[in-house]
Amino acid sequence: MKNRYTEVIMSIKTPSRRHYRPDPDPTSRAELPFAGNASNRRGVHCWQVPPIDDQHAAHLLGREFAGHFIKYLQDNPEDGLHNLLAQIAADIDFSDNSAAKGYWEGFFSLLEQVLALTTSLLDVFDYIDRLNAREAAERALKSAAVPGT
Repeated sequence: MKNRYTEVIMSIKTPSRRHYRPDPDPTSRAELPFAGNASNRRGVHCWQVPPIDDQHAAHLLGREFAGHFIKYLQDNPEDGLHNLLAQIAADIDFSDNSAAKGYWEGFFSLLEQVLALTTSLLDVFDYIDRLNAREAAERALKSAAVPGT
């Protein structure tokens, strides 16, 4: 028996699920299905989604976009060190109250769910301490390498 949810899912053209493995160079952020080259600035615009009339369909696509983002980070872990999520968030028009807001609602909802699922795998405060210590050591090395600092 088909319900509206099944019909919506079946009617949505989702981006092909794929890997983003470097081959041998890193994969460009522009290859993410929700990103593209920016015409009004240098670099990649990290949230270019098509207009849509169905907020639920946009939500489902947003989930797919989050899956692509997660897969991209798995395959290109160094790019996650360059504030990619912050750039995505900066490029989203959160003031748009059209059905397109379903894209970012689905995107962030899935990211939150994945974070919740993985919390038992990580002592977050220990990780923060190790990250801060590593960055402090890197800063110390840089300042020691520059004479007069």
